[in-house]
Amino acid sequence: MLLKLHQVSLEAPLNQTGQCLILAELILPRKGIARKAALKELSLSKGKRSFARAPFYETALFKEKVDGRFGIKLSVSPPLKNPELNQFLKRLLATSMGSASNLLQPSFIKDLVDEASDQLGDRILDDESFIATGGLELDSESLASGKITLALKLTETIRKSDLPPGPRDREKGRRQRKSYRKGSTVGEVSLDLSID
Repeated sequence: MLLKLHQVSLEAPLNQTGQCLILAELILPRKGIARKAALKELSLSKGKRSFARAPFYETALFKEKVDGRFGIKLSVSPPLKNPELNQFLKRLLATSMGSASNLLQPSFIKDLVDEASDQLGDRILDDESFIATGGLELDSESLASGKITLALKLTETIRKSDLPPGPRDREKGRRQRKSYRKGSTVGEVSLDLSID
């Protein structure tokens, strides 16, 4: 199975221009493998991006053999400007390095690398910066090539105001503030699925 990005479409409050991180996971793709993860950085314009003409290396998520029932899960960060994204990546790297230092015992290099990548994946998943997530359950017996669409839902309630920053009337600020509830749909990601 080959899984590639086709299109990302985010709605309010995530329909911004900037850099976004998307974490794609295969949950239990086959016996003995609990999870495979891929992290991609995307440039979005007003919350949208099409990968129709993008090169393979920008769209490819997984080329994996799957057996039986498995899941696909996507998590998305809000679109961030470059300095904000750099700060997020530095924090993520520092967290993963702290976790990896616990692993420095006499061991095989392969085990060390595998465990460090698993801990990094766990740290990424626990990070509150991924604000929307979506998933889908599939079965390898009924897989067919084509497009798959996953709806993204907020993982927390967000309050956003369209007023510019600065001093303002408190009551007017409350009226202008919009609330987006946890669990509400804020976009979708389309994937291309090819069966080998």
